[in-house]
Amino acid sequence: MTIPAFNPIQNQQVNIEKGPLVLKQGQVFHGSVKQLYPGQLAEIQIGEHRLVAKLETPLKVGDSHFFQVVNISPEAQLKVVSGPVSGASQLNIQQLIESLNLPKSLEMQQIVSLFLKEQLSISKEQMLQAENWLKNLPEGASKKEALLALQKLAQLKIPFSEETFKALLFGSQTTGISRNLEQLINLLEQNNQISPQVKLNLLNQLQSIANPFEAETAGVIISRAIQTLLSGAQEAEKQQALQMLKEANILPRDTNLNSWLNTSFNRISSNNETTGHVIQQLRSGSSIIDTIKWINNESTLSNEQKNTLIQMINSFNGSKSQPVELLAKQLHVQLLKAYSDQSVSQLFSKGHFTAKEQLLTLLKPNIHLENADMELQSIKRLLNASEHQGTQRLVAEGNALIQSAMNSQGILKGLQSTLESLGLSYEAAMNKQVDIEKITQSLKPQLLSLLQDTSTPTELKNVAETLLARLNGMQLLSGENGHQHQIVMQIPLQFLGKQVDATVQWNGRMKDDGKIDSDFARILFYLNMETLKETVIDMQVQNRIVTIHVY
Repeated sequence: MTIPAFNPIQNQQVNIEKGPLVLKQGQVFHGSVKQLYPGQLAEIQIGEHRLVAKLETPLKVGDSHFFQVVNISPEAQLKVVSGPVSGASQLNIQQLIESLNLPKSLEMQQIVSLFLKEQLSISKEQMLQAENWLKNLPEGASKKEALLALQKLAQLKIPFSEETFKALLFGSQTTGISRNLEQLINLLEQNNQISPQVKLNLLNQLQSIANPFEAETAGVIISRAIQTLLSGAQEAEKQQALQMLKEANILPRDTNLNSWLNTSFNRISSNNETTGHVIQQLRSGSSIIDTIKWINNESTLSNEQKNTLIQMINSFNGSKSQPVELLAKQLHVQLLKAYSDQSVSQLFSKGHFTAKEQLLTLLKPNIHLENADMELQSIKRLLNASEHQGTQRLVAEGNALIQSAMNSQGILKGLQSTLESLGLSYEAAMNKQVDIEKITQSLKPQLLSLLQDTSTPTELKNVAETLLARLNGMQLLSGENGHQHQIVMQIPLQFLGKQVDATVQWNGRMKDDGKIDSDFARILFYLNMETLKETVIDMQVQNRIVTIHVY
């Protein structure tokens, strides 16, 4: 079997769109003399670009030198800062360092060597900045990674700053993001200097990242409790289910087994788009035909459940012995049963709103569907903190059910939830101005606020900067060049009780309609797993033929 050469993400070149050559004052670059003209003008080739510039000293055609830009207006004027050179020899490195009067440190020699080898354009001031960065590397970063980050910084032609350097440095790493998140959690829990609300918001968001299935688990627990209350279970089991719903602030504390259904019915949310609104409309004399129409259009119910509900409504004769209030109560009970059954059997169903969210609107007043997912997350945290033995047992059962039902749709849901909580699409979402409140609760904007707060301690600020650099690095390393695209994502995953650091790099092309071409792609999965440790899965797709190598 032939194993193809494997090129780690740190060494891979990002797609760089070719553009016009832009000179800057003080910039130093490697070039060769192609043609000489009168008036000390010469045609200089720099990589794939050529320019005509005025030289301070006459040169020989064919020789290569290092030039420094001394003037760009009204014409480009260059100063030769080295004799003829060939490659990144030690002699040429020393010659350039002396010519530019640079420090002779090991770090500077490494920077100049990289600059010569890769023929990068960089100024003396930038070399001095880079030397300082290499001498003061953050914990967990190596000089090799730092030099690669410097190379990408110059190639991508993005602002040469410490923030962008750290973004590329940490954005290229394939492990450690889970450790950074744990450090942030520990420091936040110990800290009493920042605002309590800022601290709570950050810890809640970090909890969402560490437990991407909180809403699903809470939905299962609530659904199982409703199933128990509506079944012929023993009174002790019903009492435990009722106690759990009261601890979750879904039902009032004084609710008992005889009153819970009436209490729930009388507290139904009347917000538009919710199931509660439909029941309230029915109580107020809305047409039964409208109710049946709503049932037929309700995507979270199965066809069998819809038929059962419609048959129940059609059997209603509207007599004094069967007032509309009674029909509304019967519909309420049947919908509680239907949604709880769907929440358990269809854990990771698709759709904007799911059965667990509709169920919550039938149980808790004034819940908007768009906020139901966040409310379920809060309920899960309340239940986790409970000391009641029955509630703890229901939580354990819910966690076990989620793990046993995990499938590809569940993993996709976990990935989407984690990426959303990290705030990777924060800037793009801000431009679209969609759900601003939810966007600002993601991790990235909260880290920005934490760093801008003067009361943030240095140690906490350093960890926040590292995490922010990782998030920014993913965006800087993701790019496009024509139809070719590259996407890089670091994702801390929690699946089946295991914690996995995953980095995904996708390379492929876009079709004319702007969609990903699934016939041709390469996807690299970098996984740091509990038992197998560092593992790489290289998946290549050519004409829909998939080849997979595991390293």
